[in-house]
Amino acid sequence: MKDRQGIIITAVSGIFFLVALFFQPRTSVILNLVINWTIILSSVALLVAFVRLIATHMRHIAVGRRGFLFSLVFFAAFATTFIAGMFMGEGNPEYLKWIRAVQLPIETAVLGLLALVLMSLAAKVFRERGWSVLTISFGTSTLFFLFLNLGFLKFGNNTGLDKMIIALQRLPVIGARGLLIGIALGALVMGLRVLFGQVVENE
Repeated sequence: MKDRQGIIITAVSGIFFLVALFFQPRTSVILNLVINWTIILSSVALLVAFVRLIATHMRHIAVGRRGFLFSLVFFAAFATTFIAGMFMGEGNPEYLKWIRAVQLPIETAVLGLLALVLMSLAAKVFRERGWSVLTISFGTSTLFFLFLNLGFLKFGNNTGLDKMIIALQRLPVIGARGLLIGIALGALVMGLRVLFGQVVENE
């Protein structure tokens, strides 16, 4: 019964939002109120999670647990960023510039690591599946779009070929959007299953 209570609350809330969305702008006041409550509760939950995370790292530092140096770096970075944001303001240009100077190299490093992991997985696929139509088409298309997006192919005054190259360069973006649409549809189907209580029935 306790498991079903959460499903029932989620289902009722979801149906309420769906009905309220169809009757806008009459229900806009109620929707804004509920959304504000949701933002406040989410912010409090995030704050509790941050406090718990900081307490965990501080405990690792205090007992000298293995890998506590990483906890020390995390705590120092978090404290510096938090204190600077409190005194300088989150909209301060110098503060944002400092944050970007740290964030962009980290994001670039993570993307580089992701590229290496994907390349190793692609090599594993080639090794396990061998030379087939799937692997050859995958490798050829990857090399083709990689070379195309480097910007080496330029035809000067020939605007027709340049437009064709620009259209080809957009194909990977279109594929990525297709994947996002698929993920969104999967989340929608899962949400509908929760609303109609099929998750509980399957369990």
